Amino acid sequence: MGVTALDKPAGRWCTHFKKAQGCRIYDDRPTDCRVFNCLWLLTEALDPDWKPSVCGFVLHSEAGGARLVVECDPARPHDWRRAPYQAALELWAQQGQEILIMTGPRGLRLLPDGGTRPVRRAS
Repeated sequence: MGVTALDKPAGRWCTHFKKAQGCRIYDDRPTDCRVFNCLWLLTEALDPDWKPSVCGFVLHSEAGGARLVVECDPARPHDWRRAPYQAALELWAQQGQEILIMTGPRGLRLLPDGGTRPVRRAS
């Protein structure tokens, strides 16, 4: 995801992230980072398979929870299609939840009828 305070564009690793260590500026991270919570951390219904390091994406909501955004790791852009993720995401879309699958500036909107529509991230 993009982080305005760090001039970090969506779809790129943060320069402060170090593999196997995490955020190197965690104690001094900007407000943008402090207020963000991955839905995996907030939702008991999501089991350990949905942990971002396992599934290859981060879940967050927008528009007061009306939109679920799946932010894919650019190195693993299709991992959301693996079981159990794709089936669950498609079911949620069928139930009326807006679902966006994003990798950098481009993505897909999952449609209630099982189809998809290309989308671009607003700049």
